[in-house]
Amino acid sequence: MNQYNNKTMNQFSNIIILLLFFPFAFLQSQNTTTTTLTQAEAVQKTLENNYGIKVAKNNIEIAENNTSKQNNGYLPTVNANASTSTNLGGSTQKFGTGNENQVKNAFTWGANASVTANYTLYDQTRMYGLEQLKEVLNLSELQLRQTIEMNLLQLLSSYYEIARLSENLTLQAQTLEVSKSRLQRSQYQFDYGQGIRLNVLNAEVDVQRDSINYLNIQQQLANAKRNLQVVMSTTEMDDFEVDTVVTYQANLALPQLIEDAQSNNIEVLLANKNIYISNYDLQIIDAQRKPTIGASAGYNYSFQDNAAEAFITSSTSRGWTAGLNLSWNIFDGGARKVRTQNTKISIDNQQIQKEQLLQQLEINITNAWESYQNALYILEVEQANLATNQVNFDYTQERFKTGQVSSVEFRQAQLNLLNAATSFNQAKYNAKVIELEMTQLAGGLLEVEF
Repeated sequence: MNQYNNKTMNQFSNIIILLLFFPFAFLQSQNTTTTTLTQAEAVQKTLENNYGIKVAKNNIEIAENNTSKQNNGYLPTVNANASTSTNLGGSTQKFGTGNENQVKNAFTWGANASVTANYTLYDQTRMYGLEQLKEVLNLSELQLRQTIEMNLLQLLSSYYEIARLSENLTLQAQTLEVSKSRLQRSQYQFDYGQGIRLNVLNAEVDVQRDSINYLNIQQQLANAKRNLQVVMSTTEMDDFEVDTVVTYQANLALPQLIEDAQSNNIEVLLANKNIYISNYDLQIIDAQRKPTIGASAGYNYSFQDNAAEAFITSSTSRGWTAGLNLSWNIFDGGARKVRTQNTKISIDNQQIQKEQLLQQLEINITNAWESYQNALYILEVEQANLATNQVNFDYTQERFKTGQVSSVEFRQAQLNLLNAATSFNQAKYNAKVIELEMTQLAGGLLEVEF
């Protein structure tokens, strides 16, 4: 009877295991139909769809519109005016001859219209203002580059996170298969009286633990893929895989990275451009000391209809007008002098901030370089550790099959291999992300081939 119950429990355990791992087999079959999203494709989608990049591009259009002549007073302005008025009243007029002309309850009305054109012939303030706006346009283009770099760095970090989790998922699946084989072996040994029930129970626990770990990594991977799609600003992609091949840049040198950063780092370029734009403020203030010359031309028409008793019953006038005008603010009470002083102080502050930026940038580049070198060393050590653990696992597995090691020792070798492989993956992608961050600091991220 006990033998019958044990056999039934064993069959029940096998059914549970099959049901437990059916989803994994189904998911693995699904993975064969997924497409591979390359880094180049991900970058292209980000450049086309990312919301932040779209906003930055629109800001460039606004800055470009601001540099048009229409927006800076280089074209003439034309104004048209028209009016009419009526009056009901009277008047009394006495002349030197003693005569008197009196009008009562008289109705009069009149109308006038004019068209006037104005054009600024000379205005240095306008000229420097336009040049400053052109530099603001260049600043907007640098801000677009800054937005692109930030999003690409986030994109590639997310991409490599997916690659890491994908490889971890594969490792966990392999670990799960080994645990299933161990459970099956323990079950057969127990069924034929060559093993103990404890080994079966331990194997079942390990299978369940590996299953949970698989599901957790699978969920993390799904979340990472959604995060990547957020950066690409698209949520319509089917399930996809990523390229797990990692290559590192060759011939990197710290002195060259620092030199490149000082001349091409986006923060430095923005600081230089802002200082250059601020210098135009000084030129604009100085230009306000110069006169402004303008020209105007127009056509006027007026009509007045008075009562019949009036001295003048009606009048009409029409004609062209033209003129030149000069405006010169000779002395403004010293306000320009104060603005000049404050602007120079502001530019000096910007120079100080730039020097601080360069100093901090050199520190950041140096720190990133040392972190990168350390990451490469860790990667080398983890690779050697993985190879050692692989040999140890293969050796332990062979001895486990012949009964020379216990299931506990075999499980430990299995976990050691899994941890070594996971640590190697972590080191591999950590080094690449640090390399990208260092490249971005040096201003070369957009030159990297994806």
